[in-house]
Amino acid sequence: MTAEPAYTLIQITDVHIRTADEAAGEPVDTLVVLSRALDAVDQTGVRAAAVLFTGDLVEHGRPEEYQRLRSLVEPAMARIGVPAVYLPGNHDDRAALREHLLGEAPSTGTFDQVAHLGDLRVIAMDSTVPGRAYGELRADQLAWLRAELASPAGHGTVLALHHPPLPTPVPLSSAIELRNRDELGEVIAGTDVRVVLAGHTHVVSAGVLAGVPVWTGGGIAPTMDSLEPDGALRGLACPSVSRIDLFDNSALISSIPFDAPELAYVPSETMRPRIAELQAQLPTG
Repeated sequence: MTAEPAYTLIQITDVHIRTADEAAGEPVDTLVVLSRALDAVDQTGVRAAAVLFTGDLVEHGRPEEYQRLRSLVEPAMARIGVPAVYLPGNHDDRAALREHLLGEAPSTGTFDQVAHLGDLRVIAMDSTVPGRAYGELRADQLAWLRAELASPAGHGTVLALHHPPLPTPVPLSSAIELRNRDELGEVIAGTDVRVVLAGHTHVVSAGVLAGVPVWTGGGIAPTMDSLEPDGALRGLACPSVSRIDLFDNSALISSIPFDAPELAYVPSETMRPRIAELQAQLPTG
């Protein structure tokens, strides 16, 4: 029987909040979608250690967009009862994010941070380049990361950034990717980094960098169809969040869709006896 995870994280990415007036003219208001996502997280009963917001929190980096986002996430996170870790994406503005979402003094400085969740370390790195859509980790950032990873954490490290350090099948994403992923790979190789979490591409995907699993989570904003030919862009309404379960010697990452049509439902009182029956068939010893 699978043991309970030592830590569970929830990743939410690419929210792209607009002002209420602008959102009214869009096919979908992502604030409404995010509200349903947070309700789904709250109702699962899963006690996550933290919720990670991995960038592109708003569409234009405007104060009123962050204020609108804050009006939703602040009470939601208080209700869920776990901390939130925020990262900027290429659509974000560092100073406006700090002032109008986090209530801090405005600053354009890099948004690198470390959160200790018991024995689990989360390192969130700012891969944005102000005024550009591509990503990059500067030499001083990589040096800081190397120094931080020199001391292992008891349950390892989760590294989060906006731009995934992977190639991509989407031509648009390949034009705005992380430029120095090989340098990042050299820093994390052989360390206690258990997984790298990212967003940005709007395509759920997984890969490996320097032997470390990399997960690109699905967004709140539309998902991109990675099979469209000739650089065409096709957005699909299939929002999702990611669940990261970390066990003592393994990890599992799941993409959790919501707002999808329900095709079947079996209540827990029906499923529990069936699960017990299957568990009883497992070999012992």
